[in-house]
Amino acid sequence: MIAYLSGKIRSLGERNLVLEVHGIGYLISVPRGFLEKKTPGEEIELHIHTHVREDAISLFGFAAQEEWQLFELLLTVSGVGPKMALEILNAPLSRVRQSIAKKDAAFLTQIPGIGKKTAERILIDLEGKIKEELLLEETGRRSLDHREDLIQALISLGYSRQQVTAGLKKIPQEIENEEKIIKYFLQNT
Repeated sequence: MIAYLSGKIRSLGERNLVLEVHGIGYLISVPRGFLEKKTPGEEIELHIHTHVREDAISLFGFAAQEEWQLFELLLTVSGVGPKMALEILNAPLSRVRQSIAKKDAAFLTQIPGIGKKTAERILIDLEGKIKEELLLEETGRRSLDHREDLIQALISLGYSRQQVTAGLKKIPQEIENEEKIIKYFLQNT
């Protein structure tokens, strides 16, 4: 089973990319938001879910381990396959976690391919599996969109997503201004 790949993007599709690893090209389905920020020739690292069926072996990739973990968790829900789980992860990760923790079926039904019954099944099956601390962390002092903008800005400076999220957690609560957050991050990471 493939769990992690690191290599160069050879080409980008609408919902996938070809990642070259030591001369071998892997076709990997990834969230749309990830594709929008990438260019051919760029070096990337992906956490991989390998999905095996009788007629196909499919790879699903995620830049952040948190995305991969939520994807794996969604696959435990009856009736949710990898394509549906990937569609769910096209929504902001923090918003998906929050909707599950708060049992917000209305948000999930806005995702293409998710009906009311499937949304309710997700909420029932994942009840208690989305930790309360994640909810508190993500609904904390900064708006979720604002936090994602910060993460993307710091990633564009050459930091990995893991470095950025770990560094942002260490920033004191009293620092609210985006410029001051970035300055503090750069000085202390």
